Amino acid sequence: MGSHANGTVEMAGWDELPYEEIDGGRKLTSTAVQQKFLGDIEGEGSATWLTSYLADGRAEYSGFQRIVGSIGGRKGSIVLRMSGGYDGTTARSEWSVVEGMGTGQLSTLAGSGRNESDREGHNTYTLDYELA
Repeated sequence: MGSHANGTVEMAGWDELPYEEIDGGRKLTSTAVQQKFLGDIEGEGSATWLTSYLADGRAEYSGFQRIVGSIGGRKGSIVLRMSGGYDGTTARSEWSVVEGMGTGQLSTLAGSGRNESDREGHNTYTLDYELA
């Protein structure tokens, strides 16, 4: 039987650098992000995202995120592969746990989830997971 985690995310750092600028305001960027996870996941997250911005401000992105802390009371770390997009109002990401990258009591965690953040900074997550 699987478990479900949900909660909120607070941004602790954001360092975005363009590596290609294309006419019409389009660009490609690399972003280093630090986050704090609250709720069923308690811990610190660090991520690197690659983003493709369209001229109208919409975007698509992908990357990896490592979370160090606890999930459901078990301590360790996990790595998430994420991909998503920004529609001009809300950023949505789909997550999948990179199996074999977990540590400690989370070393066998497998699962998937999603993250959603609006313009006002309300940032929530859900993660469905199993521990072998």
